[in-house]
Amino acid sequence: METDKINASSSVFSRSLYSFMLKRILLLFSIIPSLLFAQAEYVSANNPVYDFLNRMETLKLIEHYNPFEIPKSRGEIGEFLKEILFKENKLDEVDKKILEDLKVEFEYEIYSTLSFSERIIGEGSYNLFSQKEKYLFFYNDEERANLFINLISQGEIIYRNNSPLDINSSTSLGYYGGEIRGTLLKKFGFFLSGYNGQVFGNKETARLKKEVAYNFKYNLEPDVGYFDETSGYLSADFDLLKLKFGRDRLLVGHGQIKSLIADNSPMFDYLSLNINYEFLNFSYFHGKLLDNISFAGDSITGGANIVDEKYIGYHRLSFDFSPSVSLGAGEIIIYGKRGIDLSYLNPFTFYKSIEHSNQDRDNAMLFFDLNVKPISGLKVFTTFLIDDISLGKIGSGWYGNQTLLHTGIFSSNLYEIAPVDFSIEYIRVEPYTLTHHLTGNNFTHNGYNIGSDLQPNSELFFSQINYRFNHRLRCSVSFWLTIHGANPPNDNGSIKNVGGDINLGHRLMDSETVKFLDGNLEYLRRFSFSFFYEPINQISFSLNINYLSSSLQNSVNFRETQMFFIIGARI
Repeated sequence: METDKINASSSVFSRSLYSFMLKRILLLFSIIPSLLFAQAEYVSANNPVYDFLNRMETLKLIEHYNPFEIPKSRGEIGEFLKEILFKENKLDEVDKKILEDLKVEFEYEIYSTLSFSERIIGEGSYNLFSQKEKYLFFYNDEERANLFINLISQGEIIYRNNSPLDINSSTSLGYYGGEIRGTLLKKFGFFLSGYNGQVFGNKETARLKKEVAYNFKYNLEPDVGYFDETSGYLSADFDLLKLKFGRDRLLVGHGQIKSLIADNSPMFDYLSLNINYEFLNFSYFHGKLLDNISFAGDSITGGANIVDEKYIGYHRLSFDFSPSVSLGAGEIIIYGKRGIDLSYLNPFTFYKSIEHSNQDRDNAMLFFDLNVKPISGLKVFTTFLIDDISLGKIGSGWYGNQTLLHTGIFSSNLYEIAPVDFSIEYIRVEPYTLTHHLTGNNFTHNGYNIGSDLQPNSELFFSQINYRFNHRLRCSVSFWLTIHGANPPNDNGSIKNVGGDINLGHRLMDSETVKFLDGNLEYLRRFSFSFFYEPINQISFSLNINYLSSSLQNSVNFRETQMFFIIGARI
C-alpha cells in the first residue's frame, strides 16, 4: 500500500514536471524565430513599459538592463520581455496581466507575428474598442520591410487656482497628428511623429503644459493659441552596435527625477552611438541646443530672430560587475559660439583634456553613477556630477567647487503582499553648478535646464508611492520639498550673485567664496496625485492634481492648485 502511494506521488510529480517542461519548450520554440526580426525603432520615453522593466530589474528578474538611459529599441525591450516570460511564475497577479498586455503591444518583437493586431486600411476587421493592438495601416514583409502607421489625438483640460494672485482659470487643449515607424532589411529603422494643437481658453494657464510653454509658434502668436511638435529619426541596429540620427525625448539618470537629462527642456536633434555587450555598455551622443535669442529689426524685411546655437556632447561607460552591482562613468560637454567641433564628435576621447587643448573655452563635466540591488526588491542608486573642482580648495568655500549629488532608493519589497512601490530621492546642487562664466556654455537649452528644473544652490527631497489597482489602473502620490538659495537684490537694483541662477555664472566682481544655501531662502512644497486608467487598449484617461505652497524672496507667498485631465487615443 505504501509503495502504491509513493508510485502515485511519483506519477503526479512526473506529470507536473513534464507539463512544466513542455510549456517551456513550446515557449522557447515560439520565441526563437523572432530573434531574426528585431525592430530597430525606439520606444518613446513616456511608455509605461519602462516602469515595468525598472520593477523587473529591481526584483532581479532581468539582467543587464540599463535604467540610466532611455529610450531603448523595440528589439531590446522585446528581448527583456522574453526573459521575463521564462520567469512568469514569479510575477504577482497584476504584473502577469501587465505582461499579457505587453505581449500584445510587442507581439512582433517577441513572436514575429501580428495575430493580435488590427488595421483600418487593409484586410481583416477593426474594432476601436478591442484589446488588440490597433493601427491605421500596417504592412509586413519579414525579409525586406515593415511599416506601421497610427493616428494620435489628445484632449486636455487644465484648471488653475492661485488665491493670493487672484488667478482662477481653466483652459482646454486639443491636438491631433500621427506617427509612422518601420524597419528595413531587419537592421534599419525609421520613425516620424508630429501633431498640431490648439488652446481654447486662458492662454497663460495653458503654459503649465511644458510643450506649450516653450513652443515657438505659441510664444510668437499667443493670441492665436496654436502649438505644434515633431520628432523623428533614422536608426541602425547591428545587435552589439546601434546608431541613431534625429530627435526624440532623451532621459538620462537614475530614479524618478532625471538629474542629468530630463523632459524639462525641449527635445533636441542628436547623433548617437551605443555599444552593448552583456556586462559592458558604452553610449555616446552629440546634439544641437539653442542659446540666446534676440531680434534684429529691419524696416524693409520686418526683421529676423538671431539665435545663438550651442552643442552638447555625452559619453558614458558602464560595467555590470554582478547581477546586483552596476557602475558607470561619463562626461558631458557644452560648447558654443562656433560651429560643430570635430574634437567632440569623437566618442572615444576625454572631453576635459580636449577642452584644455581647445584653450579652455567650454564647459566639461564628469559624472559617476552606481546602481546596487542588495536584496531582491530593493535598489539603491547614486549619481555624482563634478562640474568643476579643485582638490586643494575642498572645504574652503571656493565658488569653483561645483558638484551635484543625486541619491535614492526604489523599493518593491512588498511585492508579494501588495502591488506597491516606494521611491525616496535627494538631490543637492552646489552654488554655480551647471553655470559658466560664458553664458553660452551653461547647462540649458532654449533657456531651460536640460536636467531637472532644480536651480543651482538648491536641494530637493522627494518621495513617491505607486499603487497598481490592476493592470489597467494605477495611481501615485508624491511629495517634493525644494529649498533654494536665490540671488538677492542689492539696494542699488543689481544682483548679489551667490550662485543661485543657472543663467548667471561667476563674474569678476562676485565673491570668491560662497556658502551652500546662501542668499534668500525659498521653499517650495508640492503634493501630487496622479491617476492613470486605460480601460481599452490605446484609449486612456489620466488625472494629475498638484498642490503647491511656496515661500519666495521678498516675502512673496503663494498657494496654488493645478489639475490636468487628459483623454488620449492612438488608432
